[in-house]
Amino acid sequence: MTAYRAAAPHRPVPDYDRRFDGQPVVHCPDCHWAQALDRYLHEGPWALIYWHADHPDDAVDHLAAPPDRLAVPAYVEWWASGHWLAIEDKRTEGSGVLFGTECLEIFRSVSAHGGLERAVVANTHRRRIFPSTARANIEDAAASLFRTGLLRPAPGLQ
Repeated sequence: MTAYRAAAPHRPVPDYDRRFDGQPVVHCPDCHWAQALDRYLHEGPWALIYWHADHPDDAVDHLAAPPDRLAVPAYVEWWASGHWLAIEDKRTEGSGVLFGTECLEIFRSVSAHGGLERAVVANTHRRRIFPSTARANIEDAAASLFRTGLLRPAPGLQ
């Protein structure tokens, strides 16, 4: 059975019964790939479904708990646009989307060393809040980015 599953084509599907942040989930019943859609970035499930069918080896369960160390996937292009994070997901044909300063801090931190510490410190200083509050805000934002496929486990954690 395992040999059949490895050789069989992947048939990802949208799952409108499962939702994350009000958005449907796409998943593959032939492996563990799953993620939530971002209503502005992904513009529907079909581009992601076709992408996964073409890249079955790049399967991450984005609905699982995010790991401690994260990475920016190769299919995500990002840059700072003032104090905003601009993202373009190359898996879809949609246009780029702007995210807030916390997300920019997360991407800078993850790109530097895979962790969220740098983002927590930056958020603490920028907002003049307690480190525990800054950490909770950063972890919530990072979890949302992870669940929509914009972050992934750092290499070696998959």
